[in-house]
Amino acid sequence: MNLDKLSQDRLIDIVRRAGQEIVMPSFRQLNASDVETKSSLTDLVTIADKASEAFITTEIQHAFPDWEIVGEEAVAENPSTTDKIATADTCVIIDPIDGTWNYAHGLSDFGIILAVVVKGVTRFGLLYDPVNDDWIYANLGEGAFFQRTAMNEKGKNQTPNQAPLALHITAEPELDKLAGIMSVNSYTGQKKQDFALKASRFVRINNLPSCPAYRQIAQGHFHFSLTYKMLPWDHAAGVLVHTEAGGVCRTLEGKEYSPAMLEGEMLAAQSEEQWQELAEYFRK
Repeated sequence: MNLDKLSQDRLIDIVRRAGQEIVMPSFRQLNASDVETKSSLTDLVTIADKASEAFITTEIQHAFPDWEIVGEEAVAENPSTTDKIATADTCVIIDPIDGTWNYAHGLSDFGIILAVVVKGVTRFGLLYDPVNDDWIYANLGEGAFFQRTAMNEKGKNQTPNQAPLALHITAEPELDKLAGIMSVNSYTGQKKQDFALKASRFVRINNLPSCPAYRQIAQGHFHFSLTYKMLPWDHAAGVLVHTEAGGVCRTLEGKEYSPAMLEGEMLAAQSEEQWQELAEYFRK
């Protein structure tokens, strides 16, 4: 059973408040002491990441006390927290700032991701852009939608006052005309060289974090994405959004996605035929 509208609106409101009250006030205002390195020079966490996750977690606990919560920063402290995704009746997965490197360096390609998983299946996904205060959401079996706010007379965003825009992906049939999203530099050794050559085939390749990447391909601005990591806060919401808009998401090896997956590479494409062609191309 999918979430009722009241619960969805409550979750969207919590995420929007985190974005506007915590994330945006610190954007381009961080000091060096506000940013820490985790596993590598590009794997960062800021005071805003931690504060955003703490806020969202507390608000969800108050609103939905029976739900389990898996946040990216909580997992960094205790990796076994991801076990809840497969075992909980209802689990909320949070990425408090997806694209922290961009955020910490003043680039506006970042977002907040939230997914609701019921008995191991993603039922609701939310991809929120705090910079523009708009979002894409999906419910399993009900489609994917884009929603934005309107400015009031004081120039500030207000409650949405227009119907959500339904998203429908139309596939580009020719591989040579595709624009893709992938991080060649995230690979190493021979695979990095191979993928750099493969990427040169396409008309454009960008490197975007998961939230803006899934938003871009769901809206048809890019045609595919290939992601080198399988982290639940990166993919649970985005895969639901993309498939509900008509796209196809599987691991590069061809496995159907589950939010409990922690290993593999994710390939998102516009159609089954396009996915098969891209998978064959990248697996060569």
